[in-house]
Amino acid sequence: MTVTFENLPQAVSELHTKIDKLLHEKAEQKEADYLLTVPQLMDYLPDHPAKQTIYQWIWGRTVPYEKHGKRLYFRKSTIDKWLANGREL
Repeated sequence: MTVTFENLPQAVSELHTKIDKLLHEKAEQKEADYLLTVPQLMDYLPDHPAKQTIYQWIWGRTVPYEKHGKRLYFRKSTIDKWLANGREL
């Protein structure tokens, strides 16, 4: 679309609509995918396992996790997939 002085308001309106849509999609992605700590994972999982149980899963590599420095994190989207697969990696 070639923008001219006559269709400038329509072009700006379309651009504004597209930006709003992109920002909304980005917000949904960010909301759905964030990092959980061990205590947050304990609260998030339906059976609320003990901290020691989660560390056993980590040691046995049965739960997906990320390590940033010395800290352990669990990506929410990955945990959701793990739960949907019957806790299979």
